[in-house]
Amino acid sequence: MRDSLFFQTVLPRERLAVQVYLFVTGTGAAGYNVSVWGPGSSPLALLRDGGRVPPEMDFDDFSIGALHIRNDLALRSATVTVRSPQLSLDLQFVGMHDAFTFHDNPDGLPRWFADDRIEQTGSISGSLAFGDTSATLGPIGHRDHSWGLRDWNAPQHWKWLVAYTPSGRAVNGWIWQAHGEWGFAGYVLRPGSPNVVPVTRIDATTSYSDDAEQQTLEAIFHDVEGGTTLLELSVFGILHLPDERSGTTILEGASEALIDGEPGAGQFEAEWPTEYFRHLGGRA
Repeated sequence: MRDSLFFQTVLPRERLAVQVYLFVTGTGAAGYNVSVWGPGSSPLALLRDGGRVPPEMDFDDFSIGALHIRNDLALRSATVTVRSPQLSLDLQFVGMHDAFTFHDNPDGLPRWFADDRIEQTGSISGSLAFGDTSATLGPIGHRDHSWGLRDWNAPQHWKWLVAYTPSGRAVNGWIWQAHGEWGFAGYVLRPGSPNVVPVTRIDATTSYSDDAEQQTLEAIFHDVEGGTTLLELSVFGILHLPDERSGTTILEGASEALIDGEPGAGQFEAEWPTEYFRHLGGRA
């Protein structure tokens, strides 16, 4: 068994992005990273730690190292607290809709990725401080939680996308290539609606730098109701997360966003086999 929890928000005016990633295995091994980045080749702040947790510890009240996470059992709210010499983080999350499972997409959730996975856009409040910098978080961000074993070497590539606007418009998308096939997942959230609409297909065009870093994306989200939503992302900061054990590299792109022309913020994650990423010109 394996769980992973993820929280993020992007502040386009401050040119900052922050994310928290936690994994826990069935044997109690756990690890996390808390990352802050923006323009430039290096993270502005990066905290990594890990260890073991007792079997009775659950995600309603979870602590390891400097990280403390609380989740309500209705999957509507969460708090994330980090206290370390490198950074201080207080993040409160309240879902704008019910947690969404990729099993509700027509392509479903491939077994190599997880047994199940939820995605949720929500309101964000709180504060971040590192070095001489401090920032107020919000107003919107995103979280996900997947559980079950993952075969990191099965996918040939994926793009994970999230974007949101102050009016409450939001999209979540996942485009994957594995076993020679394409798949799509995610949802569209329209202003004033408490319900998301599952995605059937995402038509995306991406531009890359000479270093194989994603720069822009234009994507049309096709949903099960027959509607379309246009997402445009312009990346202003890249965070590299290579993993030597799996031989994969993940690039997190903090982005300015347009959803059907409305300005907002977003994140564009690209996953590559590391050797292929290097072949394309990528550098760690």
